[in-house]
Amino acid sequence: MLAPRSSARVLWLAWLMTALTGCGYTTGLTLGPDYHSVGLEIFGNDTPEPDLELSLHRALTQATRNMLDAQLVDPDRSQLVVRGRLTRFQRRAGLRSADNVWMEGGVWITAEAELLDRRRDVVLVGPVRAEANVGYTRTNREAEPNARQRALNNLAERLVLDLFTGTVPGEPGSAPGAPTVE
Repeated sequence: MLAPRSSARVLWLAWLMTALTGCGYTTGLTLGPDYHSVGLEIFGNDTPEPDLELSLHRALTQATRNMLDAQLVDPDRSQLVVRGRLTRFQRRAGLRSADNVWMEGGVWITAEAELLDRRRDVVLVGPVRAEANVGYTRTNREAEPNARQRALNNLAERLVLDLFTGTVPGEPGSAPGAPTVE
């Protein structure tokens, strides 16, 4: 059995080795050394559904915070800006019962976005197009609003992934000198 002084020494040495050999792994996407801040503009809304862009902005803000290791700031002060528009909102009919009672429906939302380098005034990625199609059972009043929010959350995550993992210089949709996501 190790003496108390010896076990403390081993524990301290193990901690020191762990601290010195850490790999620097992170779970979020990083923008590389050239970019540190992202701004999200309120998307345009070309759909007949009012105020959809506000809900999408909240979902984009959450997705950006969850997925990127970047500071989220006002678009006027950011290095990178996400700009886009909602292009489609459609309710879809679903299943009906034998008595022709509507039992299931769905919402289909489409958006386009691009990633801009505000300092150089150049589009780095995009436009990219993302769609979300979410079904729901008509069991209560909140079924459609909940499905709409799930679709917007899904759409926001897809846009963030498409914009920030598609930034490889030389590929279609990216400008020379685009940030490389690490």
